[in-house]
Amino acid sequence: MTAAPGGASSADARSADAATTLIADEIRRILAAATGRAEMLDIPADAPLFGQAVALDSLTGTLLLREIRERFGVDVAGEDLNLDALATLGTLAAFVGERAPGGPGEAG
Repeated sequence: MTAAPGGASSADARSADAATTLIADEIRRILAAATGRAEMLDIPADAPLFGQAVALDSLTGTLLLREIRERFGVDVAGEDLNLDALATLGTLAAFVGERAPGGPGEAG
């Protein structure tokens, strides 16, 4: 088995990438429901959440964070005080993936 940077195997890295993709898809569905905009289902991972593509406002952002806490058990605002995880869809999905129960970042 090939070791990836940080001691993780390449299979582990692929598994984490697949999990992040699934989380990003779920976040897209949450955004589409919260905004009433079906085009949210197709936003790219590098789309800024507070930029033109998504254009989150404070209410929608709060709804998004509440849904993430309920669905994934991750309190983004409580764990990321600067809310850097909200930069893009991809950064949010990776943040959630690392912290969700059973996710790659959970200690045994």
